[in-house]
Amino acid sequence: MKSARSRTWQACAAAIAAVAMCAPGVAAKSVRHVSGRAHIIGDSPESSAMRPAGLAPSASQMTPKGRPSNSWTKLATLAGAVVHDVAFVSPSVGYAAAELGQVWKTSDGGAHWTAILNRGFPYYYYGVDATGHTVIVSGFNDSTGEAILSRSDDDGASWRSDVVLSSTAWAGRVRFAKGLKHGLVMNGSGSSGTDPNIAWWSAKADAWRSDVPDPEGGWFGNQFTLLKDRKAFASGITFCKSGDAGATWSCAPPADSVFDGPTDFINDKVGWTGGGEISPQVAGWLHRTRDGGLTWSERVLNSPWPIREIDFLDKKVGWAAGGDVFSNAGGIYFSKNGGKTWTLDADTGDEMGACAHQPIDGGRTQEWCIGFLFNGSSYASEVYATAVDTP
Repeated sequence: MKSARSRTWQACAAAIAAVAMCAPGVAAKSVRHVSGRAHIIGDSPESSAMRPAGLAPSASQMTPKGRPSNSWTKLATLAGAVVHDVAFVSPSVGYAAAELGQVWKTSDGGAHWTAILNRGFPYYYYGVDATGHTVIVSGFNDSTGEAILSRSDDDGASWRSDVVLSSTAWAGRVRFAKGLKHGLVMNGSGSSGTDPNIAWWSAKADAWRSDVPDPEGGWFGNQFTLLKDRKAFASGITFCKSGDAGATWSCAPPADSVFDGPTDFINDKVGWTGGGEISPQVAGWLHRTRDGGLTWSERVLNSPWPIREIDFLDKKVGWAAGGDVFSNAGGIYFSKNGGKTWTLDADTGDEMGACAHQPIDGGRTQEWCIGFLFNGSSYASEVYATAVDTP
């Protein structure tokens, strides 16, 4: 890869040593770069790190040129919802996980949604995975600090008692490599206890163990990848990968000199990681790899808001979505050459953070992305969709 640069621990040691959720006593030339808040509704900690000032380009230099490649349709608005993850089990049936203990379901491809679980405060859901009639959502209890999984085996009609993964950490997303075997849950927002980050892994849905991917690291972005062969990839303060669905990990510096966040791999070698900050600037970026994260490209996308979600269909066709709800800015970028170049596909004004796809009739693939906004008095999530020829 001609534009790739090798990232070594020695090259980034000084930057990684300064990592902290909120680090006191850092040199005056460093500033606190903030990726985002752990949850939107209510008081919450920020995911951040101390880095040199002026690392991100200015917003005026960043928007890629070019006309949109696809036509996006706004299908629905979910009032009072802040959605962080979405999963479709078919072209018609899908589930969305949201803050305040909400799980939403659609049975008509995203045109209409019903809240099938609405627990309210102090529950927050950040992840959802589904197969057949089983739906599993992940999140936390903001009052107790517990990481929880909630499960339904009848399409969301009824729910089991919560599985408590930890009493001192918050759970981000949940993913399974095959059916309900080889599951992985990441502690994306940092820990309320003493551990810098936690992963929970399981050979089956009801037997979970935990480990710390990077004892020297901090937080991870909400999106990670778990492949069918049990390879896992996660980025944030550091880039970590696992060959056994999260039981053991190896870690290295992030692709970006600031930090990263969402991570999407389509196989053991080809992947992308993005990120962004909302302070001291509002900016975003994206990198690509062709060797499993041993080396990364320079920034192949610079955006005027953080990248929150990446979803590629194959080695060439994919989207990068993101935004900042506090700036009323966000949208969806598209690439058809593996992320070498990008065009702005949709300017939604929402903080986009959850995407999924399914094959549909006519040899095409449907892509859904959900973002949230604040209208001055309340939050809402908006569902967008487009269809492309299946690669």
